[in-house]
Amino acid sequence: MASVALLIVWALALAAGPVASAVYAQESSGEVVLFERVRGTLTDRMPANTWTFEASAGEVVSILARTVSGDLDPSLTVLGPSGELIARNDDRDSLVTDAGLEALTLPVAGMYTLRVERYEGEDGTTTGDYELSVTPGFGQVARRETFDEDPSPWLVPGGSLVSLAQGALRLRAERSGGQIVAIPSDAGSLGDFYMQVDVDLFGAQSYAEFGVVFRAQEGSVRIPAYTFKVNSEGSWNVSVDDGTTLFVLQDWTPNEALNNAETWTLAVLARGSSFSFWANGALLGTLNNSTLPDAGAIGLVAATRADQLDPATVLFDNVIVTTRLVTTYRGLPLVLSSWASRDPQRIVNEIAASGEIVPAPARTLYVPTMSMQALDELSYFELLGTEDLAYSDFVLGGAFNIATNGNSVACGLTFRYQDEHNLSVAYVDTAGGFGLAQTVEDELVVNVYAQSQMVVTESNVLFVVAHGDRVGLYVNGALVTEEQVEPGAGRVGTALLNYEDVGTDCFFIDLWAWPLEGD
Repeated sequence: MASVALLIVWALALAAGPVASAVYAQESSGEVVLFERVRGTLTDRMPANTWTFEASAGEVVSILARTVSGDLDPSLTVLGPSGELIARNDDRDSLVTDAGLEALTLPVAGMYTLRVERYEGEDGTTTGDYELSVTPGFGQVARRETFDEDPSPWLVPGGSLVSLAQGALRLRAERSGGQIVAIPSDAGSLGDFYMQVDVDLFGAQSYAEFGVVFRAQEGSVRIPAYTFKVNSEGSWNVSVDDGTTLFVLQDWTPNEALNNAETWTLAVLARGSSFSFWANGALLGTLNNSTLPDAGAIGLVAATRADQLDPATVLFDNVIVTTRLVTTYRGLPLVLSSWASRDPQRIVNEIAASGEIVPAPARTLYVPTMSMQALDELSYFELLGTEDLAYSDFVLGGAFNIATNGNSVACGLTFRYQDEHNLSVAYVDTAGGFGLAQTVEDELVVNVYAQSQMVVTESNVLFVVAHGDRVGLYVNGALVTEEQVEPGAGRVGTALLNYEDVGTDCFFIDLWAWPLEGD
């Protein structure tokens, strides 16, 4: 066992810099509009750009600054019309350095400033190009439809295709309380989402109701769903049908945004049991209801009332649907279905299916069981295989559990180990966190640590995927981080990190290493 007195200490760095910082030469980089990506460049001479975006009070948007070249680590700050701080973000999640804010509610109407700055600003070292985009609601665009091409995938009850007219979807509700719903046949179930649609009336008619249905469930006679409607008299309402009974959640209520309107833009934002409703850019209201908690279909609805003597024909156009953007990461699989398998080939093949790695024909190391023990406050590394067995690109895996009476203890894997001054380590600890660290000549050049629900108190399974200057870490099948590191070759082994003078044991099962092609 190699005992290393170097104690690897983890740290959580708060990446957001101060809002008030130096004024740069480039005062404005232009205006951003919904869905249109703009590109900027951050360098030593230009460490920050500012963009502007006009919004309504209560508008909900997602803003993303994604690196497209270089090693740029961008941060994002949103300032209100009066210069007040609205929100900021550095790393959107543990897998990327991209910055982003999702489903951000803008409190007042006016011109907002979007400031994109490299991490640590003028003191930073990263450079490169980024793309900045703003989307309504959530960050993932799931649907944009203009109904310019026939046939349309939208269906009405009975499975008939909807009619298109004047480049829009046309729904005709029969007189005396008729109602018709159209649902897209090519869309999956949605839980949290944002949906927006433009509405116009077809021809002259005495009255019409129109809007959106969501979380629609399968039903034999009635369709369980929420319904948000606006009428041609300037009022709005919300109801929910549980399949047996219709419950009114918001009775018909007038709103100034609907007065004297000839066309309408309606929107719904669903987050859990909270639903917000807009018309013509104005927030009508927010309701909470848990009658239908499960994801369901979205759709469009047209209706009349019981005393109406003529039908209502409604045109819908420019449907936009956005959903939660889990991550902007592109690369290794986010989740491994084979992670609990004792067959390393299944695991390696699933990782290789992403196209990010090419494995060698066979593994070169396997250790069925081993253990490590410590009594003092040190970091220990046990190297596996022969001294000439060095790896640069590989997949390294193993399961282990921790037995200790201490509160600050970690067990894991070491890799690219050259000596006690040059090594990398991946671990989980008794506090429910994971870490990835690299030292080069005793300098801690990579140090990532975060709490994760993927870390359990029982046995944990770790996989390290090292390819070039990228290292990905899986904990119990989930990719928890992927970091840029100093590439190199070295031995692999196990690690015990004792941060206090307590007795600690790490028990390892099924340790293996699988080299990649070219290693």
